[in-house]
Amino acid sequence: MQKIVEDPLSIKRVDPVEDHWIVNNSCRIKSFSIHVSASKLGQLLSRLGIQGPFESICVVIWQSISRMRDGPGPQVVTICKKGEEKKEGLIGNTRGIGVVKVDYSISEANPSELARLIKNEIIDERLKIDEAIEEEHGVSDVVVYGANLTFVNVEGADLYGFDWRGHKPRNVSYLIDGVGDAGTVLVLSAGPNEAEGKLVTMTFPEDEIMKLKNGLNNKWSIA
Repeated sequence: MQKIVEDPLSIKRVDPVEDHWIVNNSCRIKSFSIHVSASKLGQLLSRLGIQGPFESICVVIWQSISRMRDGPGPQVVTICKKGEEKKEGLIGNTRGIGVVKVDYSISEANPSELARLIKNEIIDERLKIDEAIEEEHGVSDVVVYGANLTFVNVEGADLYGFDWRGHKPRNVSYLIDGVGDAGTVLVLSAGPNEAEGKLVTMTFPEDEIMKLKNGLNNKWSIA
């Protein structure tokens, strides 16, 4: 039967996972984290001419991935962040899911333009996701994180607000499991104060990790 609703760019259909909730990847997937100090982040913002910490980190990694994979792409990336508000007919939480799509080489693009797209030109796909899932009565299995290269903004989450008998966490890690082969990047605060910089947790195919670390370190000195 012909599909009535075209799948959103931000999802990828996968073989049934039943009760496992783990994607059957085509390669071994691993995670690693880097700490971007406040001073290093300031240097990065100044060098790129970009205002937003999240956008600057996304651009640096996006272009590094493009150079590492030696091609024009990835020309579609998924951006997940806290939504502005909850709207009728959208998926049941305020997590925004959208895509940025370009038709030019990422490695040669102007970083400021890529940052502008990430900040202001995200194509919201939440309603499309709802429609695609409802069309098949919710029985299909899809992946969002890692269907495309996916950037997740966790900066606004109150990860350090937990209080247990007067004690609060000093370090918090955050990891998404079941990531698709295209990879996922999470950006969160490295501590309760902005002066502590950002913690960036990345999940990619194992054979890409060393290449990505080398690229980030050689060009941007952040890995």
